[in-house]
Amino acid sequence: MTRKGGAEEGYQGNGTWVHQRDPRYAARDAITIGCADVSRDDYSDPVAALEGTYESPAGDPGIGLVLQFGTTDAAKGYYARYVQQVSACTSEDGPVVAEVIPSDQGLIDRRSYPDGDWTEVAALRRSRVTLVILTDPGHKISTAAAERLLAATTSG
Repeated sequence: MTRKGGAEEGYQGNGTWVHQRDPRYAARDAITIGCADVSRDDYSDPVAALEGTYESPAGDPGIGLVLQFGTTDAAKGYYARYVQQVSACTSEDGPVVAEVIPSDQGLIDRRSYPDGDWTEVAALRRSRVTLVILTDPGHKISTAAAERLLAATTSG
């Protein structure tokens, strides 16, 4: 599905389901969803960001974000801080609860928000961090399916 975008959405559409984002804001928007304190001093800004929006045949949304950093070390630092953010979401009283699923391929987590369930995968490949989060009512996406998604998003 193509998305038009606009000032309120924070991007201008390009006739496809993928659009460029301001890398500073994209990185901040993603990392501040976690549950630990984080500031802009805790990570380096990426140099580029692409975001893709997804809608399943049932109308359920998903979002993919690729952050390109200037160096591998900058990407590693962001990714490590991102994993810490997600891993800190353990309080049942918090705005989000995340269960991190062990995987050698990257981060897999199942999140529960007051308005729904999501499954996320995230991976680090050289100087690039890839994040994909999909609506997942009842957390039915299996670990094997999440790992296939990780492999598909980080190949090439």
